[in-house]
Amino acid sequence: MTGNGIKSDRIKSDQVSGLMLAALAAWIWWLNRAFPVGTLSDPGPGYVPLLLAIGLGGIGLMIAAFGGRSTALREIRWPESGRAAVILLACVFATLGLEYIGYRLTIMVFLVFFLGVVERKKPLAVALVAAGFSMISFYVVGVLLKVPLPRGPWGF
Repeated sequence: MTGNGIKSDRIKSDQVSGLMLAALAAWIWWLNRAFPVGTLSDPGPGYVPLLLAIGLGGIGLMIAAFGGRSTALREIRWPESGRAAVILLACVFATLGLEYIGYRLTIMVFLVFFLGVVERKKPLAVALVAAGFSMISFYVVGVLLKVPLPRGPWGF
């Protein structure tokens, strides 16, 4: 309903979001067909993904059904779209950079970019956080938890 009592026929942003979540759940369910589900007492590898897909689909459908009071999709303005595009491009760089320059250098460059360029923090703080986080997280995940992380061409 609009302010004058006339029902608006425009699709709302929450309805679109709910339908997208339901579509994602359907896609997950479709991909999960390759794994045996098993039973409640002996669950297979497809059991938990199926439960998550059902939950996500149910929530998405509820959001779509009850999201009629949100802002109309055409009326939404996003002034931070440029910043979001920069973040997305940085994530693409990090994904591609992991194999070529290794985990530690990729995370260091990633954090220097975000903290130094995007957030404009002080250079000393940026350097300490970037170096410290990349080294400590590599030690915890790569050494203590023994998860193989890419080392890059120089073994770093």
